[in-house]
Formats: sequence, C-alpha cells, structure tokens
Amino acid sequence: MVTILLVRHADIDLPPATTDPPLNDAGRRRAEALAHVVGPAGVTTVFTSPLARTKQTVQPLGLTAGEMPGLAVVAGQARAGEYGPVVLIAGHSNTVPAVIAALGVPQPPVIPETEFDNLFVVTLTEPAGASLLALKYGRNP
Repeated sequence: MVTILLVRHADIDLPPATTDPPLNDAGRRRAEALAHVVGPAGVTTVFTSPLARTKQTVQPLGLTAGEMPGLAVVAGQARAGEYGPVVLIAGHSNTVPAVIAALGVPQPPVIPETEFDNLFVVTLTEPAGASLLALKYGRNP
C-alpha cells in the first residue's frame, strides 16, 4: 500500500507581491505544524514545485525534496512503489487537485486561493483504486 500526502504550500501574503513570494510568518508556523503532523508518518519521498513557497513548506521536515515529475509519471511510479510507502507532495491550489485526480480519485477537491490548511491523504489500492481523506492542519487563529 502506498500513501500520498498532499498539501498546498503554506500561507503567503495575498495578493502576492511577486510571482514567487516567500512564506509569511503564519506560513512558517504552518510549515512547522506540517512537520509535526507528518513527521511521524515515515515520509520516504518529498516532491515540491520549483517555487520557493513549496520548498519552504516542507523544509522543516529536514528531508531532501525533489521537483515533482509530470502527473502521469508521479502517479505511475507512486503506484509501482518506486517512491516508497509514504510520499509528501507540496503544490499549489491548481496542481494539488490535478495530482489527486491523476492518482485515481474521481472527484478531486477544489482549493480556494485563501486556504492553506488542507492535508489530503490519498491511499492507493490495487489494482488501480484510490481513496481520499481530507484533513485540516495547523490552523491559525
């Protein structure tokens, strides 16, 4: 069995001042909360987008992150177990649902631009099934 943990990058200032904004203070706290929540899960592989905010989101885990390959590649290789049993992917409001769909979940979620606290857990089942659990983490007051 393979488990894929997916998050949108942690909090940034909206609207962003640049095309690659860093995490704000709330985002840095949320990144620490993510490490606390998923650290014990035994993450074997971490993927991010090329943008700084996704890399900063997973940085507190202390694991080396690679840039996520294409959707078909990541879905196929994850299902084949090539990334190990627990994969963490940090993406964006438009890419996280696309990855969830590529993994075989029939109705992926919609992530509003103002939400940074979703943690999606996709469990891959054989031969080509997938289940989705939607959680929240690191809520800021």
